[in-house]
Amino acid sequence: MSSKKHPLRITRTAHGIRAQNLRTLVKRAWWARRWIAMLEGMRLGPRLGRGRQYALSGQVVDLCLEGTQVTAHVQGSRPEPYLVKLDFSSPPAPGTEGAVSAALGNPLASARLLTDDLPLEIEEACSLEGRSLFAPGKTWCGCPDWRKPCKHVAAVLFILGEEIARKPSLLLDLKGIDWEAALPPPESVAPPEDFSALRLSAASFASDDPAPLLTRLGPVPFWRGTAKCVDALEKIYRRVRPVAERLA
Repeated sequence: MSSKKHPLRITRTAHGIRAQNLRTLVKRAWWARRWIAMLEGMRLGPRLGRGRQYALSGQVVDLCLEGTQVTAHVQGSRPEPYLVKLDFSSPPAPGTEGAVSAALGNPLASARLLTDDLPLEIEEACSLEGRSLFAPGKTWCGCPDWRKPCKHVAAVLFILGEEIARKPSLLLDLKGIDWEAALPPPESVAPPEDFSALRLSAASFASDDPAPLLTRLGPVPFWRGTAKCVDALEKIYRRVRPVAERLA
């Protein structure tokens, strides 16, 4: 994969990055369930539960994704956070190249990926190329725990899991797959002749849910607040909504 135009960097603030919906992660999509199964398959024992708690309590204090590399700092028992490094690079086995590109060239598969839905055939294509779509290749942590991977690595993987559940194309980025280059060119779409069909009224937005858009979008990635994002913004939506309806 070509280098990212803008590496994703999370700077350290007063609060760490908090996991928001780990309890419901396995209920969201098949790739989220597969991610959790990968974590459980690492046989971390009690370290898995400790890593989950670290993710929930915001002890992942910063995180950077750049290409196939992930670096983060996780606050442990010592004053200084521990440096965690993950390497997801996984080149295809010799002679198997092209299976993933062929799968991404399917217009239906590419359309699903662009709408944050991961077609199962993409994982199957990765298997044909001899690489796993989920597991990191190498993990490293600067903590003194001799059992590796440690709870600090697990905490970072839990945080990544929430973002991957929301945006599965991140899995391809981490594996070094330039999926955007493999997508078929978009077909031209003629504009509608009758633009009246596009007109919206205030009634179109009527809903019992005070924050329907936030509910649909789900958790905000790498959230640092002490409360869940939807809970924190719902009060604001309740106050703004009547004003917006009057203006509409």
